[in-house]
Amino acid sequence: MSLPEPYYDDGGGRVIYHGDCRTILPHLPKVDLVLTDPPYPKQYDHVWDILADCAPIAMADNSYLVTFLGHYQLPRVMDALRRHLKYIWCVTLPNNNQPIMHGYSVKCCWKPCLVFGKGHPKATRIWFDNFMLRTQTKGWRRSQKLHHWGQSASLLFEPIDAFVAEQGMVCDPFAGSGTTLWAAKKHNRRCIGIEIEERYCEIAANRLAQGVLF
Repeated sequence: MSLPEPYYDDGGGRVIYHGDCRTILPHLPKVDLVLTDPPYPKQYDHVWDILADCAPIAMADNSYLVTFLGHYQLPRVMDALRRHLKYIWCVTLPNNNQPIMHGYSVKCCWKPCLVFGKGHPKATRIWFDNFMLRTQTKGWRRSQKLHHWGQSASLLFEPIDAFVAEQGMVCDPFAGSGTTLWAAKKHNRRCIGIEIEERYCEIAANRLAQGVLF
């Protein structure tokens, strides 16, 4: 199988594919960073095996994978990603909503982000393991207007800046409404998004084409 026709291609290195990432990732050009935020509910648990087994195929040598996740998923996701990649770090993200996890009697004041590597990746600079620092200085806010599981673009700036040189390639295999792609474009990186639901491909394409600021 070859790559399908892009759903969106701006001609400048920002591309969206509509389809299942399992069939698309093996045929992509090698990427410098896989950066994604799959949905956390248990009915989507299978996405972590897809990420663990398929994303490394698309990753260049000495590249990074960064994923957001829920606390309860940490053991399961770490076990999955360690099948083909090397654990590097766990980053803390702000959680201003501070929900109560009733099954655990915990008030959740932060959430995790895992950093894994293929080979021996080297960051482009010293980076913060608390993305809250950059979020506060940028003044961005989280928005779920475009996707129920939407994440603030500001939380993506730190890994993009630290793990990908300018004009390097970022990939989000669960692209949703395109926040990762928009953040990559804003920071002068090329990007590839894969999304299985066409309605979100359309939203992501419009964001890239029009520069929608979310």
